[in-house]
Amino acid sequence: MAKLTFTGPTREADAEAARAAAVMAGDPAHVHIIPAEKIIIVYTGSDVVTFDPRPTVTKWQLVQACADAGITEAQLDSAVALLTNKRQRFWRLADRIDRDNPFASVLRTHLVPVPTPSAWNAIFLAAAALDPMTV
Repeated sequence: MAKLTFTGPTREADAEAARAAAVMAGDPAHVHIIPAEKIIIVYTGSDVVTFDPRPTVTKWQLVQACADAGITEAQLDSAVALLTNKRQRFWRLADRIDRDNPFASVLRTHLVPVPTPSAWNAIFLAAAALDPMTV
């Protein structure tokens, strides 16, 4: 669990040795090379930067990504109608929807047909890639 910085003429070999040692120990490793500064940074263990594939999106982004995936607004409206009053109010009033919010999971299970968890995650990733300023 470290952030190791390597410089000098042996930086490539030293960085590779550090990465290999982490991997051999069962730790994740990430190598970041900055050519302009002639340094190599090796992140190991809990210091490895991870990509969180569960974005927070706007309601517009989610609705548009669902439409692009073949889920109509009528299907979304039918799924929302099956939710509790509190969750219907959330849908009506909230602008941001987090992939990890229980609302998103319940909405998914009420859609017909029910998207698989990986398909639902792909919809959120596609939604995050949409730029509302280029409508």
